[in-house]
Amino acid sequence: MDLLNNIKAFLQYYLGAKTYYNLHSPRIYEFITNTLEDDRSYYAFDKIEEIRTHLLQDNTSLQILDLGAGSKTSKEKTRTIKEIASSALSPSYQCKLLFRIVQYLKPRHILELGTSLGISTMYLAEGNTKAKLTSIEGSQAIADIALRNFSYLKQTQIKLKVGNFDEILPNILPQIENLDLVYIDGNHQYEPTIKYFEMILPYLNENSLVIFDDIYWSKEMSQAWQEIKASNSVSQTIDLYFFGLVMFKQDFKEKQDHKITYSTLKPWQKYIPS
Repeated sequence: MDLLNNIKAFLQYYLGAKTYYNLHSPRIYEFITNTLEDDRSYYAFDKIEEIRTHLLQDNTSLQILDLGAGSKTSKEKTRTIKEIASSALSPSYQCKLLFRIVQYLKPRHILELGTSLGISTMYLAEGNTKAKLTSIEGSQAIADIALRNFSYLKQTQIKLKVGNFDEILPNILPQIENLDLVYIDGNHQYEPTIKYFEMILPYLNENSLVIFDDIYWSKEMSQAWQEIKASNSVSQTIDLYFFGLVMFKQDFKEKQDHKITYSTLKPWQKYIPS
């Protein structure tokens, strides 16, 4: 993680962000009020956070195969589950937003790149239990823990694939055919991020939503985010600092990039050392 890049990006975000009251698009306004500004606690939150708590206390050691940009805090190949949980899992406020987005949009087909221990995956799955969810994880050892967590919640709709994204995506995308929601949280480098975006484009529809995690994690990710925003395929983007949301519906009057600030979430918490 590039801390200086994070601080600079957050200051730019904070100074340029607007509240949802300033939005001129009724559709974006409705989306924000039903997701970002929803502060209700849902049935799934407690049971998933209970699993997170257990992971944060688990001293079991795992042999890790990291195919991405590496851990955000450690390069060790042998790590405990609690070390992985403390550094790699998305914070609860982000995961709850993923749940609310899925609950609001009701996507039928969800793709996640970067399962980790499965916390974000379970939030996505609980948002719409009727959705078909495919998640890809690079490490078999980590995937095994995620599968154990899915089994505990009886989440049978999740298909977990293990291996290199570059090798797995070309095989599974034709099987999914139509992607309604994609969450990309893996390999935080410029070239892979752009490559995965280009790979999924043919399988998106005008109502699809693509969510990129850690868009300011490094200069490379910031560069990738700027390039994705400029794509001719994209109609609207929403910059939440930690997430970048990309929309493709072509009946918007004009292409717009939104920076939104909000009352229910605290994006700065992710980069403040504990």
